[in-house]
Amino acid sequence: MTSAVTYPPGGTTMSLAVLTSREAVGAAIAEFDKIGRDRFLEKYGFGSGQTFVRTANGAEYDAEAILAAAVGVQHPGRGPLKASEFRATPDAVADKLHELGFSVIDAYDDEDARITARDIELIASARQKAARGIKYADLDQDERDAYARVHIALEILGKIVAAELGDPDDVLVKLTSGFHPRAGVRGYIPKDLWFAVFPEENADTLAGNPQLFMIVSERGLEYGFGAAVHPNDFSTQGLKDKVRETAPLVFARLPNPNSSEARQLAQRIEQSGGWHFRRKHRLEPNGSEFASLDDWLAYLHSPAGTKNAAGGICRYISSIELDHANLTDQAREMAILFQGLLMRDWLGEREEAPLLTRSIRDTALPPAERSKGFAERLQSFLTVFGQKRHEKFGIDPDLRNAIQHLEAWISQTPAVRARPNIRVSLSVGKGNWTNTPWIALLDRRVTTTTQEGIYVVFLISEDLQVTYLTLNQGMTALVQSLGQKGAAAEMIRVGDAARGRLRHLSEQGFHLDNGIDLRSRGSAKNYEIGTIAHFDIPTSAIPDDTEIAERLEPLLAAYEKIAIDEDTMIDLTEGEVPPRTSAPPPYTVDDALSELFIERSVFERILTIWRSKMNLILQGAPGVGKSYLAKRLAYALIGVRDEAAIEAVQFHQSYSYEDFVRGFRPDGSGGFELRDGIFLRFVETARLHPSTPFVLIIDEINRGNLSKIFGELMLLIEADKRSPEWSTRLAYPRHEEGRFFIPDNVYLIGMMNTADRSLSLVDYALRRRFAFVTAEPQFEALGFAQFLRDKKLPDDMITRIQAHMGSLNEAIATDRINLGPGFRIGHSFFTPRDDVRDPELWYQSIVDTEVAPLLEEYWFDSPDRADEWRERLKVKHP
Repeated sequence: MTSAVTYPPGGTTMSLAVLTSREAVGAAIAEFDKIGRDRFLEKYGFGSGQTFVRTANGAEYDAEAILAAAVGVQHPGRGPLKASEFRATPDAVADKLHELGFSVIDAYDDEDARITARDIELIASARQKAARGIKYADLDQDERDAYARVHIALEILGKIVAAELGDPDDVLVKLTSGFHPRAGVRGYIPKDLWFAVFPEENADTLAGNPQLFMIVSERGLEYGFGAAVHPNDFSTQGLKDKVRETAPLVFARLPNPNSSEARQLAQRIEQSGGWHFRRKHRLEPNGSEFASLDDWLAYLHSPAGTKNAAGGICRYISSIELDHANLTDQAREMAILFQGLLMRDWLGEREEAPLLTRSIRDTALPPAERSKGFAERLQSFLTVFGQKRHEKFGIDPDLRNAIQHLEAWISQTPAVRARPNIRVSLSVGKGNWTNTPWIALLDRRVTTTTQEGIYVVFLISEDLQVTYLTLNQGMTALVQSLGQKGAAAEMIRVGDAARGRLRHLSEQGFHLDNGIDLRSRGSAKNYEIGTIAHFDIPTSAIPDDTEIAERLEPLLAAYEKIAIDEDTMIDLTEGEVPPRTSAPPPYTVDDALSELFIERSVFERILTIWRSKMNLILQGAPGVGKSYLAKRLAYALIGVRDEAAIEAVQFHQSYSYEDFVRGFRPDGSGGFELRDGIFLRFVETARLHPSTPFVLIIDEINRGNLSKIFGELMLLIEADKRSPEWSTRLAYPRHEEGRFFIPDNVYLIGMMNTADRSLSLVDYALRRRFAFVTAEPQFEALGFAQFLRDKKLPDDMITRIQAHMGSLNEAIATDRINLGPGFRIGHSFFTPRDDVRDPELWYQSIVDTEVAPLLEEYWFDSPDRADEWRERLKVKHP
């Protein structure tokens, strides 16, 4: 007979010995994630921790509060520990967490966040070399080490600032754009290193402004509050324009001069001491353009301030002073001092409505525009767009106003205002006019892009005669991974499953089918296939505001039901590997070569490398057919065309260990349960078939944080660690579960786009565990020419493609300052699925819709060069 657990009376000290459940700690961590740090600490009555739990994905949690809450999870009759009852020392806290299998770290060590005079001296030396044209790789090791130390220190200091501001989920910490400690900024020596901390909701809408920042340069260290970064500090014209557009919106939300808030802030700034009121960052240290906070605020509210589009409250630490400065204290002081100035409602009044996610509200529009309803704004947009799309692509003020006015109306409907996670975004195309404009309502908990996931979207037909309010599905990611037929089948499957749970929408005037007609070709057909439900809005009879608002509410509720609510959502995740049934057909190297353009020796070399290393990265420029080649390599490795032994997944920046391996998820009844991720399910299936190779294809592998995604499994994927002797406990083990290892029949192949400017260089952990091979453009391959002949293309067109694309790729490869070989354009843009009836029309369409947009992105700062190549590609005789 088990004796009952007894607890001390409330208010007395209680031992942590009663906490024995790892699952209880996991549940407390899940609650922390769900409600945020501030609410969690407030709920359980704790302040910032002295010790932190670190999970496999790198996230950190205040250990004392987590343990107190976990006691309540394990012993609901007793309830959580109160702060007054908690007497465990940091060592005791760490011992308990280690006992339960968790990693523990102390609060950030000041030494880790230290920047020294010697670091500044070395950075100054490196900058002198940069002036002579020396690249980052040619710096002395001491100089590169200084950059690495400063980069790490800034990362820690940025996290300290974020933690001090409140819920880390509400803010972003951004570090020096494109910088990697081993490679600088794309090979060059950066002029300075920095962090910026700003509200997450401002990342897109306000270009990351305002922000708290620290900048380290040869001058020393500058830090403070930036109302806006000066447009000239950005390298791309798009960001310059974005800052100039949004800076006035930021300035308008700052306190008015001589207001009560301004007086209180001025008093705190004066008490803190040493602050300077500047017109921008990165000026000569210790100067002020304005005598007081009121003068600075008055400037920002003035036409001159709007034109300048920047301003900061800055403090400076010279290189000599750095050796004696406690930067963690300085960072915390900055966060506390400017918290009220930074963490405010930049896009609307929270008391009136939830935060909008666009950069403009009706309150920012002229009175005459605010009085217009949905019908008038939609009609205005259709009229302006209908005129502009016959001109060269470009969003002028008339079209921008029409877009913003329509977005603003939708953003302020009751249905959207009640859902602050919804972002409203209207698109007329990127680089070229789209045939079918759309207005997407994206819930960031589901997707941040129209390329994948489920979302609500207004789809406008090509003839602009009808707008469909739809519940729809992203298509691009599916087409890339499954092909057109496979993607269509999957969208139909999801649509059918969703409609079975949304029958009530038919009572609200929605059609539960995909019977929309956008009267267009190309990608518009996928919008049609992916439609789950729709409400039709003829341009000749646009409903009034009330009816549109009444349609949005049930549709957004349905969106939440099938895409967010755990107990009713449609399964959109990658499924388990299907059970193996009849023997699949054999697949040889000859079979692969019959579908590819590369030579036998190249294909066989890749296979040999993969079999030895077991983990392979297939890198290449856009259009070289990485996904297609990866699938054929997988078939050849397995020896049969067996889809059941292949699984695919796409990494992204928010992908985590809990998604990939295992983690706690809500169980639909108010609790949490452990759920295995795709990799764990895949490995367990492979373990059941030890004689068959199993392949996991990882698209966009360098977009994810591999250390966070793989956690303790990063070691186990190495080829020489695939055995029980290297087994380890998972971060979230099940009761009485044994240790885990990866069997030697599991192979990984990742894909990387070498032309993705948004990605820094691949880190060492990935390079050491994967072999890298490059997929090259194959315009000159004999198989490519024969493939085009089989698609009814004449020889003169084939010669033209080869000559034009060969010249273009040579120009791209030799432009090593801006581009390089990794940006060459691949052949797959010119591989039609069906026979080509009109070769000239087909070719011109590829140039206009596929190649030209890439060139505009590549040479964004040299548009004339992109235009020149676009015209050269259209010349019939190279």
